[in-house]
Amino acid sequence: MAFAVDVGIAGDTPGVSKDEALAKLGGGPQVLIVDATLIPHTGLRDLVIDTAKELGIPIQFDAMPGGGTDAGRFHLQGQGVPSIAISIPTRYIHSHAAILHRDDVERTVRLLVALIQRLDAKTVAKLKAY
Repeated sequence: MAFAVDVGIAGDTPGVSKDEALAKLGGGPQVLIVDATLIPHTGLRDLVIDTAKELGIPIQFDAMPGGGTDAGRFHLQGQGVPSIAISIPTRYIHSHAAILHRDDVERTVRLLVALIQRLDAKTVAKLKAY
């Protein structure tokens, strides 16, 4: 299993239209549903969504038609690695003045810890056979 942890674009940035605003600061981690290099493993995606719901962690979804994350390379290794990107919504990414919400960071950490705890041998085998 591979989790790419990255920053995502916060759409509540001044100058971004409401149609482009997929995520906002304080709204929880972003789960990338598609980018130019990856359509995440659907079983792993469902595990992320179900785990977040179980823990009461709000999540947001992101789509990035251009560009990609490290998950786009992870999933190509060997016979394939179930991969997904989980991002923290951030304003002004790739700049010296990036802004994020502390709650989003803490929720992302809680989600990732819970996901890792759920990845026992049975769950991994089930996901790989999916």
